[in-house]
Amino acid sequence: MHIELSQRSGSAKLVARLDPPAMDRMQAASKLRFGLSAVNLQTLTTPQGERALISPTQGRLRIPGRQLKLHVAEKDGVLTLGPVLAIFTSAQRNNARRRYATLSGRFQRFIVDARSMGALAYVFTPRGVNWKKRTVTGYTWLGSGKHGRWVKGTFPFPNVVYNRVPTRKAERRTRVNRVRRRLLAEQGMHLFNPKFLDKWQVYQILRNVEGVREHLPQTQPYRRVSELIGFLERHKNVYIKMAGGSLGKGTARIDLLENGKIRWRETRHKGHIVARTLSGQKALAERMRLLSRGRHYLMQQGIQLLRSNGRPFDVRALVQKEPSGAWSVTGMAARVAGPRQITTHRPRGGSRAKLPPLIRSAFPEKGRAQQVQEELERVIIEAAEAFDNETGGSHGELSMDVAIDQKGRPWVLELNAKPAIFDEPSIRKFARRRLLNYCFFLGGFTTVDTASPAHETDRTGLQETRFMADRTD
Repeated sequence: MHIELSQRSGSAKLVARLDPPAMDRMQAASKLRFGLSAVNLQTLTTPQGERALISPTQGRLRIPGRQLKLHVAEKDGVLTLGPVLAIFTSAQRNNARRRYATLSGRFQRFIVDARSMGALAYVFTPRGVNWKKRTVTGYTWLGSGKHGRWVKGTFPFPNVVYNRVPTRKAERRTRVNRVRRRLLAEQGMHLFNPKFLDKWQVYQILRNVEGVREHLPQTQPYRRVSELIGFLERHKNVYIKMAGGSLGKGTARIDLLENGKIRWRETRHKGHIVARTLSGQKALAERMRLLSRGRHYLMQQGIQLLRSNGRPFDVRALVQKEPSGAWSVTGMAARVAGPRQITTHRPRGGSRAKLPPLIRSAFPEKGRAQQVQEELERVIIEAAEAFDNETGGSHGELSMDVAIDQKGRPWVLELNAKPAIFDEPSIRKFARRRLLNYCFFLGGFTTVDTASPAHETDRTGLQETRFMADRTD
């Protein structure tokens, strides 16, 4: 069952055009909701036939746009109009077109696709929630291209909340954290990807999973330089990373040289690398003191990565949950390190490349490249499943940084709860559709979507997964 709503200017009531059977179902329902907000139904006889007037039991709704097509879900006598999908973020700007800074375009496309699939979608910040009236003040996107604009409205409580608070700093703000926790606890509401991930917590979860633990580089918290020396002697190459860092910020690589000295390389602002040759434990302790400045750091075993034109590369993968609850790979790309860089992140000079040709070049033996790709995808999916299961099943998508060593073995380096987006428009659209299908499922609605699969098979039989950029983690 579908419903078409419109709202007259200045009116708190929504007008629904229904055929007689649909009107009977609405009137017979024990309770009627728009999203998670309770609404009343009033019938009105006009020369054109009966109309249903829908008004919230508390507060007022103001839904921008002339008409809104929605689905109707029924469960235990309760009819719900929706789904109502909301993107939760931390702040908004006065700029009419870039209201959410670099995420504006991403939010716009999510809202437009949601509307085309029969959902109401909007963006809100902590200040927009009215818990007493069970309404949310936020913005939706109307129109398209240069004629589109952000329009303010008052919306019903959502069935599903997509958490896109952009930074760890923003997530730690008192108001943001308080509202985020309350949304998580709201009965009937589904908030997914609840928070940024801590690298050490992720490692502790995955190392207990058979089939995944053997694909994890050994990792330990950094406490004192004597432990780091022992770790370096075992592995020869070690990465030093912030437990709560992203985009390679504050990362260092240390290598034990044959003469016993230590090579230190550290990322700085705008991809600048500081390189030093250290003579011993005292010098290493001083570098660590300057790098960490009291923050929580990890020591991670270095992996001998595959190379492209002499430069090491790793893999960024996007995995998303299907309505069935199963995880699947939406896209993968190789990320090639920039000149003299110690990470592959694009802000550090890295570049993207299609993955299958690089795997074929490294493993030209018949069938070997396919084996490497299949093992890579198996490990990615099992890691996503294991992490999600151990954290309450509260994630709908994850991005993953994975290394492939020179023997073809995959190594899971990091998991990220705020995935980057694809560079290729067709695959960005596919990822959004997958995400929206999952949102429909969470909200208790079903939809038939015919989005094209992300995978194509090339002439060699090696599955080619479209590439993505490293933009927003």
